[in-house]
Amino acid sequence: MRPAGEDPPVADQPALPFRVLRASLRAASRASASVVERVLRNGVATTSATGPEAKARAAGPLEVVFDGKPAPARYGATLLETAQLAGLDLRSYCGGNCSCGTCRVVIVSGAAQLSRPEPMEQLVLGMDAERRGDRLACQAQVRGRVEVTIPEFF
Repeated sequence: MRPAGEDPPVADQPALPFRVLRASLRAASRASASVVERVLRNGVATTSATGPEAKARAAGPLEVVFDGKPAPARYGATLLETAQLAGLDLRSYCGGNCSCGTCRVVIVSGAAQLSRPEPMEQLVLGMDAERRGDRLACQAQVRGRVEVTIPEFF
């Protein structure tokens, strides 16, 4: 007889079918991936201390040039956040929720130094946006030096 509260030996425990274990591992893997993805999207942490993100952070402050005016930027901050911190007038009627398109900017140089456009941003901007160099400032995250133009829409 085993003392109370002690787990039975492994041989006494019912074996889980392989498909149940595999499904559990897949679910755990998806959950972990979504957490990592959310953390990366929000600019809270990186996955590697030696990857390109860590090297970019170690290189020091970044710079975004808005219509010829340089502004300091934080790695992972959006163009909208960077513009607002620099005191620039960049409209965003939806408050940066990727739903209105008023924070549209044109990337002059450094497009590769921004995060990739998400499907919702592509939907708001339209089909030719990438060819024209358009991005939503509320969605484009800074990863290096970028030069943008703020168009006069209104």
